Amino acid sequence: MLHPKRTPIRRVLVLALAAVMLAALVSACGKKAEPKNATDQLPGAGQGQVVATYKGGEISQGEFDKYTSFLTVTDPQTAMYLQIPQFKEPFLKQYVLYKVLSTRTTDTQKKSADDEAAKFETQVNDAIKQQPSLKDQLEQQKITVAEMKKFVKALASANQVVQAKQTEVSGAVKDTDLKAVFDKNPSDYNVATVRHILITTSDPQTGEEKRSDADALKLAKEVKDKLEKGGDWNEIAKQYSEDPGSKDNGGLYEKQVVKGWVTEFKNAANTQPIGKIGDPVKVSYGYHVIMVASRDVAAFDKLSAETKDELKQEVVDEKIKTYLEGEQNSLDIKVTLPAEPSPSPSASPTASAPASPSATASPTATTSK
Repeated sequence: MLHPKRTPIRRVLVLALAAVMLAALVSACGKKAEPKNATDQLPGAGQGQVVATYKGGEISQGEFDKYTSFLTVTDPQTAMYLQIPQFKEPFLKQYVLYKVLSTRTTDTQKKSADDEAAKFETQVNDAIKQQPSLKDQLEQQKITVAEMKKFVKALASANQVVQAKQTEVSGAVKDTDLKAVFDKNPSDYNVATVRHILITTSDPQTGEEKRSDADALKLAKEVKDKLEKGGDWNEIAKQYSEDPGSKDNGGLYEKQVVKGWVTEFKNAANTQPIGKIGDPVKVSYGYHVIMVASRDVAAFDKLSAETKDELKQEVVDEKIKTYLEGEQNSLDIKVTLPAEPSPSPSASPTASAPASPSATASPTATTSK
């Protein structure tokens, strides 16, 4: 898939955050442990009313505001959700998670977090020289590079703790754990070779409407008719397909594990008769015309090493999620944010959320940014 070009500062900040944020593991956790020195205090601590309490500490409005400013500069897409009242509480709990985890580092982990924060500071200062408007943005958000560095250090420290736990959990995973995941949905691991042509109703990345559902279906049926009459896949894909990942090779996806595809496409790959061009398959962003060339039914003992690694990661992710949820419960977080009016329908998460990872132009359910 093609991705929009990022500015130098956006690339610097996103790469820095990618290295330190806990990503999908934001269920929250913690133990009683707070910085003891004033120099360890995170920006805004103690300023304004208390908006959250937990075993061993509290978060003030000023501190949460600074964290929000940090996100606004470094991750505008995430910060956008903080404009929606019902998202503020989970983000505040997430912040408690980061803050408490950051106090649990070993000396080695702390050194690594220090190095990462220092690298971040250098990169941002260099970026300000190349893009002076960034300095204005920081002033507008009332946050300094030094304050952002403190947040990066905390996030990097938290990430070090979670990574250590992941390593511990990963080392304890057994083949029986992998098979238990496989047995839940064995057909997800079938390997298929397919050809497809995509006719979109909307841009999978931006959501911009391209044509009506009726017009897209009409085109998809036209494509199917031409193929059934012996049309050449290469020529028809180049003419009609809007999947940049396959339009130039006859719509071919070869020997792919079907789990990586959006649900509707995956189901078609698992059920359509081999060699037959199926009816247009509707997805959230348009229609796929699919022909399954081959399908190998998965057996656990014949899975590739790569697929077993993916199964193992699923096991680890689930165990880490359970661990973090347990830690969160023991932390007893109580949020006391001021009440806010409910958002208008236009400010709903659906309206503002970016395109789902599964809504890409190709059938692949990628998680790329």
